Amino acid sequence: MSQTAVTAAAPPAGACDLEPLFAPHSIAVVGASRTPGSVGNAIISNLVFGGYTGVVYPVNPKAKSILGNRCVPSIPAIDEPVDLAVLVIPAQHVQGVVEACADKGTRHFVVISAGFKEVGGEGIKREQDLKALATERGLTIVGPNCLGIINTAPTVAMNATFARGMPEAGPFGLISQSGALCTALLDYAKGVGIGFSRFVSFGNKVAVSENDLLLALAADPLTKAILMYVEELSHGQSFIETCHKITHGSNPKPIIAIKTGRTQEGAAAAASHTGSLAGRDEVYDAVLAQAGVRRVDSVKELFDCAEVFVDPVLPHGRRTAVVTNAGGPGIMATDACIRNGMTLTKFQEYTLKSLRYQLPPTSSLKNPVDVIGDAKHDRYRAALDAVSADEGVDQLMVIVTPQTMTDVTAIADVIRETKSFCGKPIVGCLMGLVDVSAGVQLLRKHGVPAYAFPEDAMKAMAAKCRFAEWTRQPSLAYKTFEVDRQAVAGLLDEELAAGRSTLVELKALEVFRHYGFPIVPYKLATTADEAAEAAAKIGFPVVLKISGPKILHKTDVGGVRLNLTDEAGVRTAFNEMITSVRAKMGADVEVWGVLVQKMLPKGKEIILGMSRDPRMGPLLMFGLGGIYTEALKDVSFRLAPLRENVALEMIMDIRAHKLLRGFRGEPPADMPAIAECLLRLSQLVTDQDRIKELDINPLIVYASGQGAMVADARLILAENK
Repeated sequence: MSQTAVTAAAPPAGACDLEPLFAPHSIAVVGASRTPGSVGNAIISNLVFGGYTGVVYPVNPKAKSILGNRCVPSIPAIDEPVDLAVLVIPAQHVQGVVEACADKGTRHFVVISAGFKEVGGEGIKREQDLKALATERGLTIVGPNCLGIINTAPTVAMNATFARGMPEAGPFGLISQSGALCTALLDYAKGVGIGFSRFVSFGNKVAVSENDLLLALAADPLTKAILMYVEELSHGQSFIETCHKITHGSNPKPIIAIKTGRTQEGAAAAASHTGSLAGRDEVYDAVLAQAGVRRVDSVKELFDCAEVFVDPVLPHGRRTAVVTNAGGPGIMATDACIRNGMTLTKFQEYTLKSLRYQLPPTSSLKNPVDVIGDAKHDRYRAALDAVSADEGVDQLMVIVTPQTMTDVTAIADVIRETKSFCGKPIVGCLMGLVDVSAGVQLLRKHGVPAYAFPEDAMKAMAAKCRFAEWTRQPSLAYKTFEVDRQAVAGLLDEELAAGRSTLVELKALEVFRHYGFPIVPYKLATTADEAAEAAAKIGFPVVLKISGPKILHKTDVGGVRLNLTDEAGVRTAFNEMITSVRAKMGADVEVWGVLVQKMLPKGKEIILGMSRDPRMGPLLMFGLGGIYTEALKDVSFRLAPLRENVALEMIMDIRAHKLLRGFRGEPPADMPAIAECLLRLSQLVTDQDRIKELDINPLIVYASGQGAMVADARLILAENK
């Protein structure tokens, strides 16, 4: 069976060279201190005692030496080039020191110092000035307000942080926006035996962003998986493209992220459905999903998911086998398997025959295979030999509960041996903590993931399966259509010039028509006779809708009449609607007329929407209309522009998508027509950045091959673009 391995990736296109940050030949610590417990002392101590292979220059005009290293009074006093400057000085002095270092030829900096935008006021200006300096002089600056950088590679051994000691070397690269959290992560990782290749706290990201660091970690041959903690992303689309480079291609690397924090912009309800339904979590869920990043909810889950990638082999599918020496944990594994979207495979007859021959009659041969509590390593070997050879097995979980007769280490060695020859992912679940510790250490030493409980193990296995599926997806292009951009731009200019930021149905339909959306036939009538004539041309039955720049909720003011079947009925409805609207909104309300539309046959009602997030950009929404949107909030989000496959993903992401695929005898809906509308919407809001929010509600979708039709729409423009 073919397998895919996670190996070192070549530097992705567009990666900036951050290697001098991670592998400098010399480091100057500006603000180095002799005082134990100070930040400036901790950094020097970590570099000296952590085994840094380069030259360390403590910069302190009041000291002769620190920890055996001769001090220099300033950067200009250093005779040799300085590759990296680490600043631990008051914020108000950072700008001048960076300038002095740049004059000396130093181009790479880690600014530990706090007191920038996080404190507001003058701190914001300091950060702006530092950013401008970095841009002007072409400087690479990590921070400010950060913990620093670690590179555990033996050729470098650099711990340029004030964390407590050097972490163990390992396969994971981690970047974090929070410095304080970094210290907790390092301590937790040490406790569970997890090591790092590179570790970066990037703070306020004045001149080095998460995108830059992700690309640098992707290019590092010692990094097998990338972990990140992030509080906010500044540029959603560039983040998506960066991650796409890393998680696709011939040598993909997984990215696992904790994302915390909310902002007021996204939490506030907006005028459109999309704006009211999309909070900040929904925005980030969309961005991370689109980027192929696995989002987790806790530090434990972060490391659980990461550990499964210690083994570079990816599963071919979701078919899972479980071997256990206890029935209860086998049931737990079964529940977790189904809950996480995996399947328990049915063994081939030759597998069952082998199991019957080698296992005692009391064993359970179905999946999970129960080798019984008194099983020793030889019985585990027999079961694993048979199960791992089954062509219907994509991945294995081996559960060991420590009985009196259980030699956990010997069984762990069997798991290791099986992993070495079977070519499939194997996860050990050695239940407990103390009695199984030696077995856990043996597995991890040989690159076999090990977990304490089946639920954690299966969740990690599911994450690996989904990553494998993601890597096999074709990376489709952004599809564009021939549209009339200029006509729409001119229409938006006219509306804004007239003081109208909300485009009601008539104007909105014009916008969508220019972008090739299927629009229900319509005509604006200003008199009852015009309405009757238009209805006759369009064809009965028809719908009448009041039209005016301030009439946003037509039904509430009696501005809608449905299923009109003759000219007389149209005339009567026209006059009654005009009277009702003026009675409820005032005699001076501006009325353009009545929109006469073809009464569409029944189909499935869809809502499409967009809300332009102030940080991320245009966020698209898809969902079924009616109660599914309003009550259940069963909607999906993605950031525009969309690739072709992402549009289909949006449709399949909602819980009610089964209703679109055909349910209880109903024909399936025209999925390609829905996807095309999403792609056209993506192009519209990417081209026309003055559109702040919009709803197409409803989009009427018909059976497969019969298309879709925009029945109603509304746009909200950004007034001060």
